[in-house]
Order: sequence, then C-alpha cells, then structure tokens
Amino acid sequence: MNIHFNAESISKIQKHLKAKIHKLEDMTQFWQNVGIYVQKQTINERFEKEQAPDGSKWKPLSPARVKQRLKKHKSGKMKILQDVGELRRSITYEAGKNYVRVGSNLKYAATHQFGRGNIPARPYLGVTQIEKAHILSMCRAYIKRHITGGG
Repeated sequence: MNIHFNAESISKIQKHLKAKIHKLEDMTQFWQNVGIYVQKQTINERFEKEQAPDGSKWKPLSPARVKQRLKKHKSGKMKILQDVGELRRSITYEAGKNYVRVGSNLKYAATHQFGRGNIPARPYLGVTQIEKAHILSMCRAYIKRHITGGG
C-alpha cells in the first residue's frame, strides 16, 4: 500500500489542523458552559442543602439571628444565607478563553464564604468532587468534539 501526499494535500491538512488548534486556544464557549453549570449547582445544591462544597453542613443561625428573623418575617423563614435571597440571586459567572470565575459582587458575600468576627464561614462557592468529575467529562467531550469535527 502506498500513500502519496503532494504539497497541496499537506497544505490542506496543515490548514485543517491549525483550525482545530485555534478552536482549542480559545475555550470561552467551554468555560461559559462550566460557569453556567457551577452557577446552577451553587444555587440549587449549596443553598437548598445548606452545605459547603465539601459536604459539611453550614453552621446554624445564632439564637439572636433567629429572633431577628422572627420579628422580620412573621412566617419564621429560617433558611441559612437566604433572608431575602439576595446572595443566592447574585451568584454569577464570568468566562474568558482560558478561565471561568463564579462568585458574587455583594459586599458581604466574602464574609459569608470565609467568616468574620462572630459570623461563621458558610462556604457556598466551590465545586464538589462529583462536580469536578463532571467538569472533566465536559472538557473531554468539548475537546473530542472540536478535534473530530463539529464544534
């Protein structure tokens, strides 16, 4: 079996490969998908389950905070970090060609993530091991799609 390539064939192959590589140099689309996924997981998992990405439960509200909430909300709404839902609604993402950032621009967001003074840390940002595995699977699929065609 003989395979023959001429300069034109090689040039076409090189052009095709360069186009594939270019698509992988700017992975904004992939990182946007990761941002959407992590944003949804944060909103739907962390805030619903009231737990950190490592699975640990958030510290309960202090008795003083419970008393404040009872005065404010006659119904006794006691979801942690969800007095009026502003923090939960503020979770957003920013994606670029080689990164994604997920977070909140609220002034008090970092206080709740890391704790400060008498406010305990209640981490809501981050990814679980299962989410990391899913993101890796998303990455493999993205690369495969852009290497083998489509995309």
